[in-house]
Amino acid sequence: MAIVVGFISEKGGVGKTTACYHIAVGLNWHHGKRVLVVDADYQRGGITGRFLPDLLEHFRTGRLPHTTLWDKFQELYTGQQITPAIDILSTQEGPKLIPADPRLSQVTVEKMPATNNIRQNSMSLWRHLSLLRSVLEPHLDNFDYILIDSHPEISEVLRAVIYASDHCVSPVKLDLQSTIGVASAIEAMNDVNADVEMMIHAISNLPVHQPTRFSGAMGMMAREWGGILKRTERTEYHRLRRAGTIFDSYVTEGDGLRQAAAERMPVYNVKGANAERQATQFREMTTEFMTRCQA
Repeated sequence: MAIVVGFISEKGGVGKTTACYHIAVGLNWHHGKRVLVVDADYQRGGITGRFLPDLLEHFRTGRLPHTTLWDKFQELYTGQQITPAIDILSTQEGPKLIPADPRLSQVTVEKMPATNNIRQNSMSLWRHLSLLRSVLEPHLDNFDYILIDSHPEISEVLRAVIYASDHCVSPVKLDLQSTIGVASAIEAMNDVNADVEMMIHAISNLPVHQPTRFSGAMGMMAREWGGILKRTERTEYHRLRRAGTIFDSYVTEGDGLRQAAAERMPVYNVKGANAERQATQFREMTTEFMTRCQA
């Protein structure tokens, strides 16, 4: 059964999509794992563009020619039965993909029909929160890992991502402004866990659900001097490490990842010393990811 991991951050530009993409490819290429990537970043669709660049033109028009997560939320809002049909696309790199949909920006629990019955309202809240997990349930046995890339803000979509995930990780730049976002990500996860616990007490016969676990921040775009993290970044790294919330491995900035992004390929395939170093760092991070994110 697949291990579901959400990549979450309240702050953009911290390397979240880059981390999700390379770990997905690394799991598939270097460990032979069956991987599904869910792109829930409704503003950029960045990981969709990395795997399937041709879809970006459809993304810019406001809708994709596929059955997406947005269609599942629409079924929920219109009172239809939630069908299991959703398009899972093949990619050249190996992992499968549920692509982004810009209409996910319109997802809100306020579109759920309201009643004067507290129990029915609680059930509506739970159905909204659990929709992504229910969409993924039929596919759990087909994959070893399901990685979910999310939009960098606290939203109803992010809450659904957290509920759907067994683990959450939070890519982060090693500066004070960015590392504050790690605490925000943990708080969002804890809020969802607490809300689910309340719903379980309010609604009978809900499925058993284990609280989502925070499995660590991931240092991205780190800067070194002489093979050692620069002083300010070293301070932030050790602060997070003392709290037990950061991976031991991290990925440095450099031309390798920039070239990989420009050519829409994994850094594992880019030539040059810097790219080879970053490829090694991502291989190490992927191995640590497997250790931290276990069933």
